[in-house]
Order: sequence, then structure tokens, then C-alpha cells
Amino acid sequence: MEKPKHNRRYFLKSVFAALGIGFVVSWDKMIITHKKIKEQKFFQMSFNTNREITFHNNFVVINKEDKTKVFSSRCTHLGCKIDKSKNDQLLCPCHGSTFDLNGNATKGPAVEPLKELDFEIDELKRQIIVKV
Repeated sequence: MEKPKHNRRYFLKSVFAALGIGFVVSWDKMIITHKKIKEQKFFQMSFNTNREITFHNNFVVINKEDKTKVFSSRCTHLGCKIDKSKNDQLLCPCHGSTFDLNGNATKGPAVEPLKELDFEIDELKRQIIVKV
């Protein structure tokens, strides 16, 4: 009697090979996507000089006393997105940290200040360009 071509060992080798190929293809796509995101060096947003605090996707723009600052909107505690303010304080909705308008932590659990970002203002287009 002749042995069958497809036995359990053949099946397991095939399954592991397919899983390995799937992992390599997925990993490659993730790396390409990550590189595309990292290549984006500037973000343009509308700039309203009449508003003191403006929340954009990943940024908080503070425009007070003719001085403008741009901070990351990610809390330095666990990275929650800061999207509210009250009484000149930026509020983290996750764990209650607060930051002043200079980005300094005023109430924990966050202790580190918000990351301040470089930017340029385009007066003609009324945009702010944030450098990442």
C-alpha cells in the first residue's frame, strides 16, 4: 500500500506556512503605513484669532494676550485626548488631570507639562502650520 500524499504533518506545515506569509504581509503593510504617517511633517489648521483656546485633532492652540502657543492635545499621564477647557484650565477627560494655558500640569495624576510644538502662522490664508 502506498502512503497518502497529504498526512497530518503536511497539513500542519501548510497551515504554519500560510500563517507566516500572512504575518509578513500584514507587518509590511503596517510598516508602510507608519512610514507614511511619519513623513508628514506639517499640519495645517484654520486659525481664529478671536478664540482664546481652540482644539484641533491632535493640537491645542492657545491665543492669549497676542501670544500664540501650540501644544499636543495628548495628556502626559496616559495619552488621553484633551478636548475641553474651563476657567483657563485644560481638562483631561480620562483621569482628571488639568493643565494651565502654558501647558504646565496643575492637577495630577499628570506631572509632566504638555509638549509644546513649533508652528508658523499664515496670515493670508488664516491658517496655522504646526511642525511635527
